[in-house]
Amino acid sequence: MANTFKNAYYDVTTSLAAAYTAPGSTTSIVLTLRITNVDGAADATITAQVVDGSSGDAKLAHTMTVPADSSIELAGISKIVLETGDIIKLQANAAGDLEAFISVLQIT
Repeated sequence: MANTFKNAYYDVTTSLAAAYTAPGSTTSIVLTLRITNVDGAADATITAQVVDGSSGDAKLAHTMTVPADSSIELAGISKIVLETGDIIKLQANAAGDLEAFISVLQIT
């Protein structure tokens, strides 16, 4: 088994869209899913979900408020395990306000 650390940066938009997809023949452990509000004045909300190919969708956050100039952690203390093809999708209430940083351990 090979262990590879990966990270991804994602500009969160107002459309629910894939920020990370677990590759084929891989189990991915999400170590960090940090959402940062880069708007200096306005709060924003984040909706995050895992789309599980075998059992459906699960919300990680639903319109959770991210205050201006701050970050929230959606996976830091508890890890998220993704199987092949599972997807993390993100959506903001305003374009250009939220950025995501995802750190993952991929096991093949």
